[in-house]
Amino acid sequence: MASSGSCITPVRVASLVLILWALHESIGLSDRDAEIAGTVGLAALIASIVGFAFSAIAGSVFAYLRLDPVQAVHTLVVCSIAIQLYSVWKIVGVIRWQPLMPMIVAGAATAPLGVWVLRHVDSGMYATGLGLFLSAYGGYTLFRRENRVLPGSTFVDVIVGALGGLTGGLAGLPGPSVTIWCSLRGLDKLQQRAAYQPFILVMQVITLLCLQWQDTASTLALALSPSTPSGCANCADAGTTTLAVARTQAAQAAARVNFMMDCSTLASRCVT
Repeated sequence: MASSGSCITPVRVASLVLILWALHESIGLSDRDAEIAGTVGLAALIASIVGFAFSAIAGSVFAYLRLDPVQAVHTLVVCSIAIQLYSVWKIVGVIRWQPLMPMIVAGAATAPLGVWVLRHVDSGMYATGLGLFLSAYGGYTLFRRENRVLPGSTFVDVIVGALGGLTGGLAGLPGPSVTIWCSLRGLDKLQQRAAYQPFILVMQVITLLCLQWQDTASTLALALSPSTPSGCANCADAGTTTLAVARTQAAQAAARVNFMMDCSTLASRCVT
């Protein structure tokens, strides 16, 4: 009987509280908000099983919903940070930060550029580009060969990290390039997660900071513009504006779902 009491753990209690809170907050949601919340919940469930793909799956559905690109990336980044915080905490003992530094530094340098492009790109071009990128990533994940192993390289680490930072700022997707590189190096599942999950977490935090900073900078520029009658009032308010792969079969299933969704998204964008 003593073992039955041990089933109640702080993590399970916290999970129950979060579920109840989410159900309470969902009362009275508009259809649009309910679709977004449902997308986040489904993507988080799949990501918790396979260890990745939250932003890829949720981003595909957001493209269907024609969500504003900046709003979509902001939502992806905030939710991804919450997921990755838990994931990184679970494997913190095996993470080696020193080998990750070239990727992290390179990604931190390119993430602001990705956010800037996100804020200035046409929404139609953004959706089409996102569909192409995710279709290519899903196709690779689905059809890749497991027996191909490449040696590690600091130079490639920098290139991969820079690409991850760019796609992270542009689409909230810093993980694809790093997960592909980790798989090509022949790392086991735990070693892969110890590499790409900390990288994703750091890039998402940097992307969120860049979104906030660029929002504030844009508001300040508008507030100080001579053509804005309420410039002084806007300037005063500007500072407060806006703020795993544990099972191979599960990972392949998520890749198939993601690949089909991305191809459908791309096809629908081309038709319209």
